[in-house]
Amino acid sequence: MIIHVEMHERARHARAVAEYFRLRKKVFHDRMGWNVPVEGDQERDPLDDLPCTYALSLDPDGAVNAGIRLIPTTQTTLLDLAFDGLVPDACNFRSPTIWELSRYCVDHDVAQDRLPAGLGLASLELTLANVDYARRNGITHFITVTEERIFELTKLFDLGMELLARKTIDDCPVVCGLFSINARTLELAERMRPFASGTAAALMPGTPPSGTGATSHAPAPATPPRVRETAEPKRRSPPA
Repeated sequence: MIIHVEMHERARHARAVAEYFRLRKKVFHDRMGWNVPVEGDQERDPLDDLPCTYALSLDPDGAVNAGIRLIPTTQTTLLDLAFDGLVPDACNFRSPTIWELSRYCVDHDVAQDRLPAGLGLASLELTLANVDYARRNGITHFITVTEERIFELTKLFDLGMELLARKTIDDCPVVCGLFSINARTLELAERMRPFASGTAAALMPGTPPSGTGATSHAPAPATPPRVRETAEPKRRSPPA
């Protein structure tokens, strides 16, 4: 099951949010060795104190096995803090209708169910739930920085991620990509949803389909942004 936890709902979902922070430490600090801020057994950064939304994948016992953070680009984003200069100047990504996806992580010790071509079930469910969230809240694009291997995987499923820039950071090839939430995206999501929810139903009886019950009270702003062509970033950025 996927839940979206907004700023005003953090107290109600305090356990799940804390588990997500612990998973971030486990993945980014312990496993990947990134230089990220750690508080005890949790990984948090200044963006977690600003309005943002967490999309969390819960197992049948309510434990978090995957998650991702959604931030409106009208405020400070991880692109500002850790990847300054990665997005080409020609790309104006500041808009109430563009949100950043960051701090995506999966607990592979728990979320081991995989679909054809290697895509994890939790990853597909999160993707579908975020498409639903975008549609409900007037989000037209998601922008994200991810490992190049993840970008290549999205191409297998024709998810329509537009490459804006690529760079190697600490020997790790990363890309900045843009997802458009449009009619084509929604059609693709509907084609993939029965497969994802059907697989989930077989593995976890009684679990609702991806995105069910995820709510938002955020305003739905209007105009889509102007995003231009791919370009190479101008300078090296520190790791996230």
